[in-house]
Amino acid sequence: MGLIYLDDIKPGMTLEKDLICPNGRFLLPSGSVLEEKHLKIARSWGITEAYIAGLDMETLKQAAEADISPESITLAEEVLSKQYKHADLTVPVMQEIYSINRLTLSRHIEAKGRDIIKPAPEYEEARLPKSFVKGQISAASIVEKEVGLASFPDIYYKIKDVLASPTSSASHMADVVEKDTSLSAKLLKIVNSAFYSFPSKIDSIRRAITIIGTKELGTLAVGISAIEAFKGIPTELTNMKIFWRHSITCGVFARLLGTYIEEVSTERLFVSGLLHDIGRLVIFRVLPDESAHTLYLSHKLNKPLCEIEFEVLGFDHAEVGSALLEKWKFPGQLVKNIKYHHHTRPIHTEASIVEIADCLAVAFGSPVASSHIVPSISMEVWDSLGISTSVIANVVSQSDRQITEIEDVFFR
Repeated sequence: MGLIYLDDIKPGMTLEKDLICPNGRFLLPSGSVLEEKHLKIARSWGITEAYIAGLDMETLKQAAEADISPESITLAEEVLSKQYKHADLTVPVMQEIYSINRLTLSRHIEAKGRDIIKPAPEYEEARLPKSFVKGQISAASIVEKEVGLASFPDIYYKIKDVLASPTSSASHMADVVEKDTSLSAKLLKIVNSAFYSFPSKIDSIRRAITIIGTKELGTLAVGISAIEAFKGIPTELTNMKIFWRHSITCGVFARLLGTYIEEVSTERLFVSGLLHDIGRLVIFRVLPDESAHTLYLSHKLNKPLCEIEFEVLGFDHAEVGSALLEKWKFPGQLVKNIKYHHHTRPIHTEASIVEIADCLAVAFGSPVASSHIVPSISMEVWDSLGISTSVIANVVSQSDRQITEIEDVFFR
């Protein structure tokens, strides 16, 4: 007998224990022979695992690795040993993430060869400007200095006015959004993607608002509009396509994790993930030399960038990003999600979700590179969500198509 992930359960298997929904609702008794319809119902109720007679996780793990060569597994472990250097693998959720990462990377190597492992990028030594003195500049002052970032796209303020007005309706929101044809097109692409998986095509903003809600669509619109404010970042500082790919991946993971937790906004979680690293872009533009130095040290020392930023600058990109969102008068919860996505103290549920999503985005993002440093999740942060580690496998399996389709919205 063992606890088995729902994705590994096949029709014909027998329940060893009663199948209970996360909310405590009884679904099926022990001894039931599972059918496809039972598995579909279980998924719809948010069940991610069940006790199955005659099976356990270790048996399934051995079976999954049976067709993978020892050489591929060894290479995957070598890559991951660098990526997980700072991760606390005594924490169950980190053990789960590592285990899934090890298996998926081994399979990729087996299928495509060791060439899928990208070499670590070369960073020339970058020194701090002699004029820089730690403590003389703050996150808030950086935001104040960058005049170009102080002006948010007009569409945001129009959407904000609609959301704030007690007399506004869904029709008012549609009128505002439809006037921005580029924004409307992006929103409709997202609404019609695997992100929502609606059974039929949504062909208008008005219909989208009716289905997902005025506030929810407004939140998505704000996130998309924010990206427009960051065009023109010098390519020598960062690859913007890779930057936004990571951000989109974090947003998708945050939204998927949010579906397992009550009383959180999945749209706000997506936007939080999408914008979680915007503070890095502000630092790139205002302190390009200092930014180059922190990137150089992060790769040289194989330490998380946020730690290096604190050591060198006295603040990190999360603090800068939250200061920017405060200046733009973003909703308070969104500001918190950005501010605490690396340091969730005190515990904030949505910020914790973004922190975990960031970890997943690094672990399962692309390209595969040994230079990527997977941030660690503390026991306190994970336990605060009150969900099983089994949701990680489900979230990872659902993410690929969503990430690809959201990337298509922004890159094509």
